Amino acid sequence: MGQNIRSSVLREVLRVNLAEFMARFADEKACEEHLIKLRWKDGFVCPKCSHTSATLVHAKHRRDADKRAPLFECTRCHRQTSVTAGTIFHKTKIPLNKWFLAVYLVANDKRGVAATTLSRHLDVSYPTAWLMLKKIRKAMAERNARYKLGGLVQVDDFYLGGVSHGDGKSGRGTDQDTVVIGVSIQRGGAPAHCFMERVDDMSAQTVSDVLSRRLAPGVTLETDGYPTYAACAKDLNVTHIVTKSSDDDAHEVFRWIDTLTSNLKKFIDGTYHGRVVYKQAYLEEYVFRFNRRTAGSGLVNRLLNACALAKPLYANSTPA
Repeated sequence: MGQNIRSSVLREVLRVNLAEFMARFADEKACEEHLIKLRWKDGFVCPKCSHTSATLVHAKHRRDADKRAPLFECTRCHRQTSVTAGTIFHKTKIPLNKWFLAVYLVANDKRGVAATTLSRHLDVSYPTAWLMLKKIRKAMAERNARYKLGGLVQVDDFYLGGVSHGDGKSGRGTDQDTVVIGVSIQRGGAPAHCFMERVDDMSAQTVSDVLSRRLAPGVTLETDGYPTYAACAKDLNVTHIVTKSSDDDAHEVFRWIDTLTSNLKKFIDGTYHGRVVYKQAYLEEYVFRFNRRTAGSGLVNRLLNACALAKPLYANSTPA
């Protein structure tokens, strides 16, 4: 019962408007205390030795030490752990209240937030805003990867990259980037969840690797009969239903794949102006939002939770 009460409190804390949110998380201590609840829902666990007993210590050398939550010192190995260690906030120089606001803005704008917009709202440089968004999308991607689609799953492929270049080929064989999409279909025909993953080619080996990671065992695969999908179905030992693109009812059968593909392209073109790099990050953002489309205002805490549990992004990157 205690765990249910805590979960309820976490949900209700984030069901607020922007002014209330900023007041709730106005300083580092408030943000760190919330991260503690997200990271260690069942109590602290040492990241080094997995011991569950710790003491709280205050490190005076830390920035704004008097306003921040204490460090956890493991009673077995004596490692000191901050609440941000091992998360996307690891060693960040950006105040956590700005991070929290960034998460709030990303979660509450279904069109997506551009780095220029985030830079203006948070009063940070464009490269900083861009890197914050990259880390948030990494958290989304890690969360998406935890789930596998089950039941009836329709799979197809589409292309991103603006107007085709080179010899102008279209369809399979185009010079644009290829994306494999899967949509799980509920009884009644409505979509449940989806995945989208950019691939280097449409070989059976490449696509089978994607499907083995994205689909649960025992799914029923529905495709347009492209030989690669037939080979994948055999490789994965799953039932394969074929509705050819030339069939009269093909458009109706795959209407949700068409809808999601169209909406994804509008999402990228509208907010990110058709950026041709870092496509997978934009795909992950779209998928994260779509798969939690019924969460409403609770999406803020879902995204904060994903950020609290995601691994750090260490590599230096340059904005696109």
